[in-house]
Amino acid sequence: MEETALHILVVEDDEFFADVIANQIRETYKHRTTVVRDGSEAKKLLEHGSDHFDIILTDYDMPEMTGLDLLRWIHQQHIEIPVVMLTAAGSESVAVEAMKNGAYDYVRKEQLDLQHLGIVINATYERRQLRIARAIEEERSREVDLNLMATDKVRDMLNVLTPKLNASFAGINSDLEMQGEQFCGQLSEAQQREVRQLLQHIKNETTVLEAAVRSLLKLYRMLYAHHTGTEELDCLKQEMEAITRSS
Repeated sequence: MEETALHILVVEDDEFFADVIANQIRETYKHRTTVVRDGSEAKKLLEHGSDHFDIILTDYDMPEMTGLDLLRWIHQQHIEIPVVMLTAAGSESVAVEAMKNGAYDYVRKEQLDLQHLGIVINATYERRQLRIARAIEEERSREVDLNLMATDKVRDMLNVLTPKLNASFAGINSDLEMQGEQFCGQLSEAQQREVRQLLQHIKNETTVLEAAVRSLLKLYRMLYAHHTGTEELDCLKQEMEAITRSS
């Protein structure tokens, strides 16, 4: 499988060493490299954001801004580029501190050879991809949990509202029949016809509302069940279209 071509930022104040490292990365592993001479220059480049870097390979001991200072700044700015720290012999404490501040790996300069460098670069990139995949999966899981929580809350609200709506619709229809007739008894025949037509219209509209609420509740239950078939949805669609036509 062809390896991914990466863009690597090399931060190193030793010009000869930096050029050797950059040339090896380009020629042997076909990665693109950008070289800067100290942490301050790297910071300016990262702040500008004109280039995307897949990995930062930085020396520790540099003037103006050390590799550790650069690493801390990268962490503070929430820049998600993996950093590999280059340390000198006897700098184990620096390596430990670098790992605490978010470095993916560290390499002692005197142990750095071409093969080892390639292994470190590939391993760092793979770990970064795994972290990205894990973060995406965790975010997806959080969204699923939030959706389930919201669905449960809607279900609880509907369980409370449904009986009240049914009772209200039943009460409206009962009041229209009983009080409407009492009211009509006090009117002339022409007025009674007009009032009965109006009452019947209100009753019809109430019936449409009641049917629409039932259909919406049925749709919600189908969606909540997570296994609704197309036939069920088609039947419900026909019911709702019939309600629309009758209104």
